[in-house]
Amino acid sequence: MLSEGIYAMLITGGFGFLAGCLAILYKSKCTRIECCCIKIDRDVAGEEKIDEETLRHRDNTTGIETV
Repeated sequence: MLSEGIYAMLITGGFGFLAGCLAILYKSKCTRIECCCIKIDRDVAGEEKIDEETLRHRDNTTGIETV
């Protein structure tokens, strides 16, 4: 029988793997994703603008000058 520590490690590793997969999907430039009967159409250009605005705002609050 597995101990509680191993169960916790397996659960944590599973969530970490899932989070990594989601990060890769978010950073991809695919506009249409189909997986397991789930179809997602994304506005990649809009997401890129939001990310740039977030970075610009973060740089303005820390005082880092961007070119």
